[in-house]
Amino acid sequence: MSWRQFWKKPDQDNEQKERPAATPDPPGLGRPRVTPPEQSGTPGQRVLPAHMQRIVEERKRPERPPLDNRAKLARLERARLAAIFDVEQGELAASPVNPWRDRISLLTDAMKTVEEDRRKLQQVEPAPYHPLPTTPILDIAVETEPVASVSFSVGSEWFGFAEERDWAERGHSVTIGELKLRAGDAGALVPADTPDDLIDALRAHLGESLFVFASDMRDRTLDQVELPADATLADLGKPCPVCGGWQDWMGRCQVCRNRDANLQLLKREENRLLSDRAREAEERHRLEERLPVARRRLKDIETEIAALQRQM
Repeated sequence: MSWRQFWKKPDQDNEQKERPAATPDPPGLGRPRVTPPEQSGTPGQRVLPAHMQRIVEERKRPERPPLDNRAKLARLERARLAAIFDVEQGELAASPVNPWRDRISLLTDAMKTVEEDRRKLQQVEPAPYHPLPTTPILDIAVETEPVASVSFSVGSEWFGFAEERDWAERGHSVTIGELKLRAGDAGALVPADTPDDLIDALRAHLGESLFVFASDMRDRTLDQVELPADATLADLGKPCPVCGGWQDWMGRCQVCRNRDANLQLLKREENRLLSDRAREAEERHRLEERLPVARRRLKDIETEIAALQRQM
């Protein structure tokens, strides 16, 4: 017996024998591992941790339908709504009273109104007219540089026309190819015996015809064509063979040109109304013709939806 065992008390020796061996520390940790207390539960049944209990509860729930089945069902529901709309439109088009018929009726009435307006315009009414004297147009002078200009005299009245010059970017000048009246009064050429109700109309016509005459003189000079030597004031307002109104220097009647322009507008409006009416009739016929197909498609979609719901 060693001297250490001789001095050891019996109680300490018994305590060391009864004390359980300490659990060795995991490698890398300096603190002793603490064993968690046992969880309370049914005797003889193992208590699962919280995350394992959630997994078990999820497994006990009824299975959800697959995602592709749900997406397919949603797609079929949308197709069903579209098929219902097609069926409703087809049934509406096949009914005696429908919006397409009302729109066609309105378009037909509008076409009749346009046709009446065209007939009224085609009936040429005499235009106002008063003859002009044969006063000669003299002293015709045309300059092309630096900008085009035209001048001439009619009786005691002198007229001057010139192109405008404008400034473009970077300081370059550009010429606007339209003559502007610089001198002269067209009202001075209106004959004294002109009726009062025609003075304003004749003044306006002479202003336009003088511009046409000056433009023609400039173009003839640029094209190297000889200028007229016997032009008169009467040539600026000859009677129109169609309506009897005034013609300009180039033989164009403004009254007839306005009438022709209005007739073209009415013709385009008539064509537009005709196209709209044909489109409405075609749409109605198409919907009515596709009604059996739309009903059969709706039935097939509903059958497919019912089968898919039974699978889910």
